[in-house]
Amino acid sequence: MSLTTLALDAGTSVTRTIAMQRAIRYEWRHLTALRSTWTLLGVIAVLSLLAGATAPIGLTSGTAPSVWAMVTAIQMDAISMQIPISALLLLPLAYGPIATEFSRGTARTTWLTLASRRTAFVAKLLVGGALGALSALGGTALVVSSAMVALALTGKAQPAWGQTLSGVLGYTVFMTCWPLIVASVAALVRSRVAAALLLVLWPLLGERIAGVLLRLAPGVDALAGWLPFGAGRAAMATGADTLPDADRALVETFIGNDLSPGAGTAVFICFTIMIACFGAWSYIKNDAR
Repeated sequence: MSLTTLALDAGTSVTRTIAMQRAIRYEWRHLTALRSTWTLLGVIAVLSLLAGATAPIGLTSGTAPSVWAMVTAIQMDAISMQIPISALLLLPLAYGPIATEFSRGTARTTWLTLASRRTAFVAKLLVGGALGALSALGGTALVVSSAMVALALTGKAQPAWGQTLSGVLGYTVFMTCWPLIVASVAALVRSRVAAALLLVLWPLLGERIAGVLLRLAPGVDALAGWLPFGAGRAAMATGADTLPDADRALVETFIGNDLSPGAGTAVFICFTIMIACFGAWSYIKNDAR
């Protein structure tokens, strides 16, 4: 390979890196400039503080909340809600950058400005994923801090915080993947309302119906345990094995499959990558409507 070719390749790589950095900076500045961003993050912060502050309720003096109680507090009750409340709050922030482009007809301007639809889409995913991860970690810190203070002030014992780490990891993975899924679905359906309805109704209701139908179909019934949001719930279900039998059975019913937290995490990540590829194809290949 000639020196000229190497120089051209190096120059192209540098140009792409600079373009990506600019795109990420633009998306981040746009997101942080919105009042709605800080409003929704503020709501998450308040709910996190309340979740931690209520940890001593119902405990006798000297006792500690269970690991499962603290994991569900950190995750904003992800299992019984089927999806974390924090994820629902981030929904408009995650689909907004793409849905707004298509609804207002500004997608072509974005593509011309960045000279690459791929760069625009990847930047949106990276910024959205970062926002999801930061909100999960920040909310966790607030829950833990307020719970520690509340338990100390009320004379209750501290839980085994170390045993909640895997639950925090599963929650962080879910919240990192969630904006990627939302943005990709928005790129596929190109409708703010349709994307919101699909992303709310499918995890809460659609997967339940799909699971029932799959279990009735011979030969594919095993697939019912591998549906994506059921896997996501399994990824966050750390600590359920410490519950009494009746409570553990109820949690397993809410989860809807028998996957371990590790397997659930792997399935959910694979689903995120797949839907992101479809979203990228739609965003990159199709013209704006």
